[in-house]
This record gives sequence, C-alpha cells and structure tokens, in this order.
Amino acid sequence: MSIFCSAVIVAAGRGKRMKSNVDKQFLEIDSKSILEIALSKFVLCEFINEIIIVTSADHFDECRKIAQAYKNKTIRLAEGGSERYISVQNGLKACSGECDYVFIHDGVRPFIRKSEIYEMYKDVQKYGACVPAVPVKDTIKVMGKNEYAENTLDRSRLYAVQTPQVFSFSLIANAYSRLSPLAKVTDDASVAELAGCKIHLSRGRYENIKITTPEDMYLARAIYEKEKADEGC
Repeated sequence: MSIFCSAVIVAAGRGKRMKSNVDKQFLEIDSKSILEIALSKFVLCEFINEIIIVTSADHFDECRKIAQAYKNKTIRLAEGGSERYISVQNGLKACSGECDYVFIHDGVRPFIRKSEIYEMYKDVQKYGACVPAVPVKDTIKVMGKNEYAENTLDRSRLYAVQTPQVFSFSLIANAYSRLSPLAKVTDDASVAELAGCKIHLSRGRYENIKITTPEDMYLARAIYEKEKADEGC
C-alpha cells in the first residue's frame, strides 16, 4: 500500500519585524523569492504527493506563477488567516482525503534540504509526530519582574525546534480540531502536545534558519552562496 504525503507551506505572514514593504516570503535571494526556494526543496521529493501553499488572497496570483514552474507536482493554494494556527488549519483542510502524513513548513525557511525532508519522512513513520531540533548554543535565562533574571534554564536539555514538523495526518488534524482559540501556540508540535501527543525530536541543522528580521537576510545570502558552491563541487 502506497503512502500519501502532503506538504503544507505556510506563507501568509506579513513580516512586520522585517520592516519591508515586501512580505518577507517574497523577498529575493539571487532573483528567487524565499518562498520559491523553500517550495523547490519539496518539489524535489518524490514521496511528497501534493503541496499546499497557504498565503493571503492578495498573493494568489504571485503564488500561481511560482507554482506553474513545477508542472510535475500537484500544487494548490489555500487562504491564510489572521493567526498562524488558522493558516495551518486552512492548509490541512485543503489536503487530499488520502493524506497519510503531512509536512508543515514555514515558507521563510528556504534552506531545508531534500535529505533532511527524507529523514523526517522515515521518522514520522516510526513516531507519528516529529520535529527537527538543534541544541541551543546560548545560556537561556527567564526574565522576572523589573527585567531581572529570575532563573537559568538547564541548557543541556534545551533545543530550538524548526520545520518541517511532520505528523500522521489524522493525529494533527484531530489536534487542531480540538484547539481552543485562547491557546497560545507558536508551532504545530505545541498543538499536538496540548492534545496529549508525544513529539519526537529529530536531528535539525543550524543552517535551516527562519528569516524574520533584516539581519537574517545577511546570513541567508551567505548560506545560499555556500549551498550553491557546494552543489558545484
């Protein structure tokens, strides 16, 4: 029996922290938008059967043009919402009814690699829910009253999570259906955890950055040039 996988690429953010007139997912690196670079990685994966781009309605035409370059893959659009969790819910609703596993990815993480997506594909079949993560490098302190440090967390147990976050479709769809609008969640794993699911931490990569602020673009261009050079080796 074949496995059906969907990828939901969330690209509906306005990117206020980027301080740009262009939404951050459409900023360009080497004449390619950040979203296009991210999308291309999933197009390369033969085990991804369909891709759903979740974006604002005013970007539909732009995303259709990007999708037209990849005629070998089923790519559909879904409208984003005012909050990330609403955008993901809309993306899940747009997935095929045959979907077994879903990869939920930030449209502003362009440096995920095909090999990493494949490792996540293997992991989700073992664990049902997994996210890529890397050990934090900095010491993390909790701020208390009047901006004083309240305590210091044990860095050896702290990991920064990335995307794609990958789930059994039924598991994450059920978790989102039970999510309270009052819940404060910043990623899909948090939604699954609220529903009582255990999340496996898979191996991430520091270069798989999320582009959020202007400073990130300097690092993004450096990573892009390095990866382009590596491909030529």
